[in-house]
Formats: sequence, structure tokens, C-alpha cells
Amino acid sequence: MKHFFLKNLQIIFPVIIGIFLRIINLGWGAPYFFHPDERNIASSITQLSFPHQMNPHFFAYGSLPIYTSYFLGIFFLNFSTKQVPFDLAILIMRFISAVLSISIIPSIFYIGSKLKNTTTGIIAAVLATFSTGFIQFAHFGTFEMWLTFLTLWFFYFCLQLWKQQTKKNVFITAVFFGLLAATKASSLILGIIPLCIIFLSIFRKHPKLKIIKYIFISYFFFSVISIIIIFVTNPFTFFDFPDFLASMHYESAVALGTLPVFYTNEFIHSVPVIFQFLYVYPFLINPVITILFLISFIFMTIIAIKERSSILCLLLIFFLVTFLSQAFLFVKWTRYIVPTLPFVYLIVALFFTYFISSINKLFSKFSYGILFFAISVSCIIALSYTITVYASEDTRIYAANLATESINQNASILSEIYDLGIISFNPHFSNIKLFNFYDLSPVSLSELSSDLADTQYIVLPSQRILKIRVLKKNIYPMGNTFYSKLLNGSLGFKKIYETPCDMLCKLVYLNNPVFSFEETATVFDRPEVYIFKKQRHFSSQQYKNLLMP
Repeated sequence: MKHFFLKNLQIIFPVIIGIFLRIINLGWGAPYFFHPDERNIASSITQLSFPHQMNPHFFAYGSLPIYTSYFLGIFFLNFSTKQVPFDLAILIMRFISAVLSISIIPSIFYIGSKLKNTTTGIIAAVLATFSTGFIQFAHFGTFEMWLTFLTLWFFYFCLQLWKQQTKKNVFITAVFFGLLAATKASSLILGIIPLCIIFLSIFRKHPKLKIIKYIFISYFFFSVISIIIIFVTNPFTFFDFPDFLASMHYESAVALGTLPVFYTNEFIHSVPVIFQFLYVYPFLINPVITILFLISFIFMTIIAIKERSSILCLLLIFFLVTFLSQAFLFVKWTRYIVPTLPFVYLIVALFFTYFISSINKLFSKFSYGILFFAISVSCIIALSYTITVYASEDTRIYAANLATESINQNASILSEIYDLGIISFNPHFSNIKLFNFYDLSPVSLSELSSDLADTQYIVLPSQRILKIRVLKKNIYPMGNTFYSKLLNGSLGFKKIYETPCDMLCKLVYLNNPVFSFEETATVFDRPEVYIFKKQRHFSSQQYKNLLMP
């Protein structure tokens, strides 16, 4: 592999650009660190103490990344302590995500080159370099980059297993499958693929009488290696099985929509697959690549069937299993789709390679033109996103600092519950009250009316509640009434601040950072902050009348 990269030095430039885009401002949001998943994982890391207390007490994800972050933190502290501070845990997690995101660039180049040729590899690598999704999740101390990196290499070793079923290939594939499952339990679905490969490859190479014997031995070997990896990296999944089971029950209930929670409101009545291609992929890979991917997928499926290409079929199957296993869940967060991106770029790269190498010179020139356009758009959007989000001050911190110039420290402020963005205002203002706007009802109307009568300012730390209440009037009539009248001034409040969105911002978010994409594309790293000041005073009863739908 070393010789391969030395022979193909053109990958160095994309890697250098990728490093710059992924490491800039890894400390964003400090000292508040607003991302809720990061905070949960970091809290799990802080209560570890080797060797006496290694139960993460956190099973929403696997323990492999948690233990890796913990031991890396101990190393950074020169083994002077057995515990890792909260802020260091987050920075280490982000550092690992950035390293993995960077590593995907040469990895996809290598794998793409093996799939077809160097042209395929470099196209896929360049597209991955300018991937908004990869840049964003390189800055998140979550496990999406772990999953993406491991899934990509798991695909490669499944491919090797298909080409040649040896003990070495079975072993390596089992190791990567174990690492995937040790990162997130939902990855277990991918285990279907190597098991099918083992069955089919044995079926085509051995006499019928020996098929069962060979399949049993291979399956047993694969399963044992995978279970060992899972056990070693996730021991408390077994030692604390009741807590693990309770966590899985909760997470699956949320994912399937059987347990309604406040942070999944946007997915009510959403249509699987269509939702991802309208509101998720256009952010993660930009609208141009989204359209090209749809065309590429259809075209390469036809080619795979026509040429009976098992390699191309395996690539397409990997995408479908990775995508469809998440697409039909009730929740459709952006992070669920990130592990599909390497396969998206490989399929698009193969599509362009097919036409670039075409005998027809007109097709070839046209393909180069479209490819240049696609890469240019990807580059511009990636740079615009990086400048807008990570080369600028966090929107919540900026708004809080700006508010100190015009709002009295003791002013009464009303804000939304469950939104971590408000913690940047807490050091500056002493009279902030949080209200549960998620559950507005006739019962809570009296309390809200009283609060509005006594409030001088309203601060919305993000668009999370506002967006859904504005869009889903029939489901949230009272919420829609409140936010609509707040925005149009009917409640007597005037908007005195909204996070500015310049030309680069409008380019990244398709002219609207609130309504263009699935909400977690923006609410963690660049939410819209709104501040309203009271202009007209109403009594509690008047507010109550105004808020009735």
C-alpha cells in the first residue's frame, strides 16, 4: 500500500486541503460545548478510572470510541491522573473525528483505484475532500467518522473476501465487523453481507457434499472473532446487560417513533427516502452531487446487471444496506446518513470514469466539463461552509456577547427549555426563565401568559422549536400561534437581533439556514439566534386571548 501511494502522489494535494478544512477551529463552542451528544459521551469518559471504574454507564453507542478517547486523554496528561477532564475529553473526541475524516480521503482513493483505476480513486477522493458532511462531522466528537471509516474498510475487506476466501480474509473481515459493532450496535445489520459472501463463494468453489462443512467452519470462525472483538471493546455490554438492554430499548423506541420525545418532532409525517434526498443529502454532499448521484446510481445499476459485475453489485448493495437500514426509521437525522457517503462518492466516481474513458470523444469531453463543474461547486460550498461556521465565532456566543451591549444585566428574559444555546447567555444575565414551548397546551397557557406579561426580552437560542411550529400548524396549533405572532409583532415584541446570513451563508444553506435542511444540519454548530424586545405591554389575560389558536 505504501508503494501504491508513493506511485500516486496526486492524492497528497487533496489530503493537504482536507487537513486544513477539518482541523480549523476544533475548539468551536468552547467553553460551553453545545453539542448534546458530545456532552453525553464526554460525561461518560470523565467518570472512567482505570482499572477500577471502567463501566461507561452509556450504551447509546459502543464503548470502543469511549475507551479510545479515555486512554488517549490519559496519555495526553502524561499518565499524571486516572481521570480525563470534560473539556479535554471533547477536544480529544473531535481530534479523533478529524483524523478519521482526513484518513477517509486516501482510503477512498486507494479503494476506488482498486475498484476500477486511479481516475476513479482520485475523483472519489477529491469529492470526499470537499464533502460538507465530512467537514462537519470532523468537528463533532461523535462516532459518525468512526462508523464511516470502519464501514468503508469493511466494504474493502468484504470485496477481498469475495475475490478470495482465505482464513486471513475471513479474519480481517470479522475484525472490522467486530469493530463496527463495537462502535454502534445498529451496524450489526451489515453482518448479513459477509455471511452471504462466505456462502456464495463456498458454493461456487466446493463440491456439494462439502458445502455444509466449509460454511459451518467459516461462519463459526467469523462469529468467534467478531464476538471476541465486541467483548474486549464492550465488556460492560455483557457485565451490565440490564442497563445495556434498557438503553437499547429506549434508543430503538425513539428511532422507531414508538416513544415520542421533544427532539424528534420534525419527522412527523416525513416520507422515507424522499426526505433524505430533499433535506439531508443536499446538505451533506451539496445539491449538484445529489442529482449526479441519483443519475450515477441508476446508470451503474444497469451496467452492473448488463456486465454481471459482482464487484459493482457489492458496492451498490453496500450502499443500499447502509442507507435503507436507516432511511425507513422514524427519525431521519443527518448523522444516520453520513456512513453512506463513501459509497456515494465511489458510485459517482465510477460513473464519470466510465464516460471519461469512453471511445466517443464527445462523451469524454462533456464528462470532463460536468466533473469540473461538480468539483468546483463542491469546493466553493465546502470553503463557504468552513468560513461561515468554523472560521467565525459561534452564533450563540456572538449573540450573547452582543446582547450585553444593549440589554441590562437584570432584565427579565424568557427562553426555551432543553436548548443548550442559552448557557452562553447565563454568565451575562441573572434573570433568565426557561419555558417548555414544546408542550404548549391550554393547561400551560396561563403560565405562559403570566410570563409574557412580566418579560422584557425573549431569546430563542436556535430555530429548533420555531421551525417545526411554523411548518406544522395542524399538529401544533398553539405553538404555531405563538411563534407566528411573535415573528409578526402581534405579541408586542420586536425582533432586535437575528443571526446574520451573508452571501456565503446563503450559498451553503440554499438561501435559508432555517428551512432548507433537516434541523440537525445547523442547530448544533450554526443555529439561528433570535432576540425580541417588548415594545407594547399587555396584561396576562390579553396575552391569553392573543395566544388562543
